[in-house]
Amino acid sequence: MAHLSPSAIFSPSVARQQLAAAKDWNYIDNWLSTKFNGKTPPPFERNNDTLKALLALTTLNETADEERELLARVEAKALQDLQAKEKAEPNTQLLDSIEECMTREGNTSLEALSNLSVTLNQGIPDVEKLGRSIIDLQVTTCSVEQASERVSILEKHLSNELDTINSLIKDLQSDSYQPSPDLTKQTIDYQRKTKALASKLPELRDRTTSLSASLGSRKVTIQDVKAEEERFKSLLSIVKDLEVQVKSYHGLPQDTDLARLELEGVRVELQDLRRQRDSLFEGLVERETPRRGRS
Repeated sequence: MAHLSPSAIFSPSVARQQLAAAKDWNYIDNWLSTKFNGKTPPPFERNNDTLKALLALTTLNETADEERELLARVEAKALQDLQAKEKAEPNTQLLDSIEECMTREGNTSLEALSNLSVTLNQGIPDVEKLGRSIIDLQVTTCSVEQASERVSILEKHLSNELDTINSLIKDLQSDSYQPSPDLTKQTIDYQRKTKALASKLPELRDRTTSLSASLGSRKVTIQDVKAEEERFKSLLSIVKDLEVQVKSYHGLPQDTDLARLELEGVRVELQDLRRQRDSLFEGLVERETPRRGRS
């Protein structure tokens, strides 16, 4: 009576309801214990709605268990009958009788099941294993297709690279990349020049050492640099004047005597032009100067 509420002591109907609910909860707890293999089920709210839902679930579960047990008995009885018939009749007659009793849909399903079993290498067909094998086969097929596509792309790239390499080899084998006929002569000349320069190296080293020693003893100042710069500028001015003079002689013959003769002719022509200029100037002066009248 400890599980009864205080109100149940004074109300028999309430007491009956609480006893029935306690009995139902005890049944639910035992059923959950069997489903959880003796472990404690997760905590949940215990109220009338939960109790009704769990009672309905247990009823459906028991009904399903009874149907499954009944089906198992029928299958076991059918298997016993088939085994007994197999002992009494040959296998061929048994298979023929089974095939005759099957519907068209059943025959098609059996044919598909047998083909799948052979394809997937399963001697004893199991629907779950067959389904898993089909999924694995589909995944493998997809992976193989992707790998094949990647290999095709790689093959295309390799083919393009091979064409480029063959073109490069063809260019390298052309006449443009062949050595010149006088390559041997050029090599000998280069070797001779190399030996000549190598023989001069000790002398050049000594001269460099002596120059370094002489320059090291004398310090260069800023005044020296400015003086050298002024000398360079004066020399540059002289060079420009000489260039102007040289340009004035442009067009003269390379022979010295001919050049002198042509120069003398130019001088004579210059004197004639000067005389003409002087005469023109004198005439201009006389014309512009007013004449005085006679007294």
